[in-house]
Amino acid sequence: MTMNKSLLSVILLAIFFLSAIGIAPAASGKDPIKVGVPLPMTGPYASDGVGYYRGIKFAVDEINEAGGLLGRSLEIIRFDTQEFAPETVMQAADKLMGRDKVDVIHAGWAGWGQVVRSYGKYDAPFFMYDESILAIQVFRENPEKYANVFQLGDVEKTIAKDVFDVMESLPYSYPNKKIAAIVADDSWGTESGTGLKDRAKEKGWEVALYEVVPYGTREWGPILTKIRAIKPAWIYVEIVSAPDVMTFFRQFMKAPTNSLINFGYSLVPPEFIETMGEGANGIMGESITAMPGPKGPTPAADAWLEKFREKFGADPQAGSYAVYVGVKMWAAAVEKVGDVQKYQEINQHIATTPYKTIAGNTISFDEDHKIPISTWPLTHLQVQDGRLVTIYTRPGEKYLDYEFQIPPWIKAD
Repeated sequence: MTMNKSLLSVILLAIFFLSAIGIAPAASGKDPIKVGVPLPMTGPYASDGVGYYRGIKFAVDEINEAGGLLGRSLEIIRFDTQEFAPETVMQAADKLMGRDKVDVIHAGWAGWGQVVRSYGKYDAPFFMYDESILAIQVFRENPEKYANVFQLGDVEKTIAKDVFDVMESLPYSYPNKKIAAIVADDSWGTESGTGLKDRAKEKGWEVALYEVVPYGTREWGPILTKIRAIKPAWIYVEIVSAPDVMTFFRQFMKAPTNSLINFGYSLVPPEFIETMGEGANGIMGESITAMPGPKGPTPAADAWLEKFREKFGADPQAGSYAVYVGVKMWAAAVEKVGDVQKYQEINQHIATTPYKTIAGNTISFDEDHKIPISTWPLTHLQVQDGRLVTIYTRPGEKYLDYEFQIPPWIKAD
């Protein structure tokens, strides 16, 4: 018996549509494994949500294309976390884990400490990309209760200290040992600022200017007046808002000092490079648990980068690779345990089993269920020719063929 051509066309179109939105037909006739994905799809963080989603979908597609997990395909179920209001974070957890009965949650930036309580009251594994001491503090209240919570990176102070160490190790003659630091008035900003001050004091540097500013700051005149009087060796700005750091840099460039600039994680929101392009050449920054680029450190990593660019038409954003690895770590644990709903055994395997990444490093979670810099180093970046280029993954260790370049605004005395 032959199938009606119109019916066949409808079936093929349905399969194409489901695949496009992250839902693959169930393998071997079995129900798919549900993967919860709470990410900002609207609001000010929506562009970050795109990067996380691409990384998760990339991993899910790879698994489905290889025959699924335990003979079952993976199905993505999304929830828009918008601006991470506490009630929205709680709603996401209760819907995805409570009502939709997903077997794992893969999130990007998920909303600081409240996410641990929201998702930790369930049993299925929960991966996030907050890198926050607030989340760690909640986890430490009851590690057994929150044993399903995993943080894909290290915390703010540790990251800021690594930033300082890289800046100090640059092949560059600083005119003095003064730093100007400007941070946002949230946990990420203030904890990063504290880490920087602590390391500077240890190494005999002076944080000559320290400013805490609200998000949405656009007028930088008074702060820049202080910077021009101090003439610091380098300037640290940690405000995860592209408009804020772009306006700072544009106003700085009206009368630049001979200061290097490190925008920390503020450099990596996609709007920054999309808007500034080559105008940002020379600025430095960091990406947490990212795939170094433009060329990968191993043939497998390089192939991953090329496939990602071909699939999405863009470089991976900050977090894309981290959440990809999170999906693959979870899948490896499920394969080992042999049952996607034996959550306690899966969580124990994830917490205690090192995982070899395609970038060549072996990562593992510590007692706080975070991945320390010692196993997953930062990707230290500089804008060169309008593109983010990795120049270090550890202080003093040049990355492949990419080298630090003296920014164009630095003038010889």
